[in-house]
Amino acid sequence: MAPGQRDVCRARGAAGMCAAAQAALCKATAVHRLLVLQLGGSSDSLWLREERGRRSTEARELSTGLRYMLLEGLEQAVAGSEERRQLEQLWVLFLSALELFLQDLRRAHHLCQLFSVQRGGTAPLHTGLGGRRGGGPVQSPIALSLEEEMEQVRAMLVETENRVNIPLWTVEATEPEGTGSSMGRVTQGEPPTGHCCSIL
Repeated sequence: MAPGQRDVCRARGAAGMCAAAQAALCKATAVHRLLVLQLGGSSDSLWLREERGRRSTEARELSTGLRYMLLEGLEQAVAGSEERRQLEQLWVLFLSALELFLQDLRRAHHLCQLFSVQRGGTAPLHTGLGGRRGGGPVQSPIALSLEEEMEQVRAMLVETENRVNIPLWTVEATEPEGTGSSMGRVTQGEPPTGHCCSIL
């Protein structure tokens, strides 16, 4: 097999593995979002917050693995090839997924500061009528952990943006046949569920 053909085969394999990892990341961040939306509500509890932490860890591990796979695949892919375009699409979707994940972490951090959970109990719904104890909110260990999570994801997002030179304005929104408005789902805050862009 010629060197160029080997590169194509490696890129094709990388695109398939990255697509599978992207789907797993979207699923993990979607579950994490559902847990975040319950913070401060009637179903909030220590278990919920611990489960959110586990899901966040899963999403960050998937993000780290996908990032390395994408970078390696883009380095090996033949310029101008279909495989290269697929990897570039996945790179853009990966950045979008990271941005949404970071937004959810910020939301979780804010809600955990507003609503405290005692071990063995549930979080009360704060109405604002009782004021604040001690003159201000007390940061829990969960809130401090969330700050570290946010910093890790933020740093990964910045580093990933700077490692690959793919201008985002070269990406065109598309809609796969028979799937409805996939870009509409993304703009409403839901994680992307498939390929919804192509390189111009």
